[in-house]
Amino acid sequence: MTEHIKYVFYKTEYLIGRKAVIDEASFAFYIRQALKILMRYAPSLSNTSELPESAMLCACEIAEVICKNDEAERKHGGISSESVGGWSQSYESSDTAMQNEQKKIKGIVYKWLSGTGLLYRGVKRKRRCVL
Repeated sequence: MTEHIKYVFYKTEYLIGRKAVIDEASFAFYIRQALKILMRYAPSLSNTSELPESAMLCACEIAEVICKNDEAERKHGGISSESVGGWSQSYESSDTAMQNEQKKIKGIVYKWLSGTGLLYRGVKRKRRCVL
């Protein structure tokens, strides 16, 4: 599945001239993680030989979120805020960081895939008539 989204697509179609968050050497790693997450929301994508453009763009944005969070964790080690006068530090738990990342990713998925039919899981609710 990762062979469908190349670094060239990320640079030209997704970024459209913006500065890349993910370098070429790390791209395959992050796009694989992004596609794995995307398949949880849109399992029908795993049955297709070619991904729709909206799904590829969505995967690129998810990959960037994962990459940014990895970099922040390496740089700050969980520190969420810091004061200098009277020095204090606040730490964000890994659970909180993970929940925030999942919220961001869910928003990204719905931004790119809502209305495409890719999020449909084949479950319909019965409507009840109330008289």
